[in-house]
Amino acid sequence: MTVELHTDRRRLLLAAAPMLAERFDAGSVNAAEIADAVGMASGDFVAEFGDIEHYFAALQLQFFEGRLAAVIAKAGTMQPGLERIHAAWSCYLDYSLEHAAVHVWCRRARQRFPALHDEGRRRNHGVLLMIQIEFASLNRPDAMERARLAVGAVLETVKVESEMRKRNEAMRALLWSAMDLLART
Repeated sequence: MTVELHTDRRRLLLAAAPMLAERFDAGSVNAAEIADAVGMASGDFVAEFGDIEHYFAALQLQFFEGRLAAVIAKAGTMQPGLERIHAAWSCYLDYSLEHAAVHVWCRRARQRFPALHDEGRRRNHGVLLMIQIEFASLNRPDAMERARLAVGAVLETVKVESEMRKRNEAMRALLWSAMDLLART
């Protein structure tokens, strides 16, 4: 098999995720169903990912990497502070909402495959440390505690918006008020 064929099949299977998420339950979907849905032999799916758990691991990683890249592109060159916190979180929320089908599907896959939680925890811990640095740069005491509250509020907003598949303006307004309070007091 050529490298190009491998890359194309892998890209196709990952790119099909939003459509697949609408059609199949993450708790029961299997390799043959996914392969059939994209017009591929199930053996080709297995050759790319091995099994459905590894497919979800790759999909989840792609989602996390895409969201991180979007946040860095939006806020990476800004000076530390409340404006950068707001820009980063806005981008984080918007990316999660834009890719809500995949986000929800991966979250449900973590119920089926608990090992997938490890990457999510690792990513959330990294976000926590970055936000702690933001609060510390504002010379706020208890920067870690502030960061924990901020991350928890954002993750809850992501969960609600992803499930609803739309922005929750009330939650966002309260979130920005809480961020302002955490940054200034």
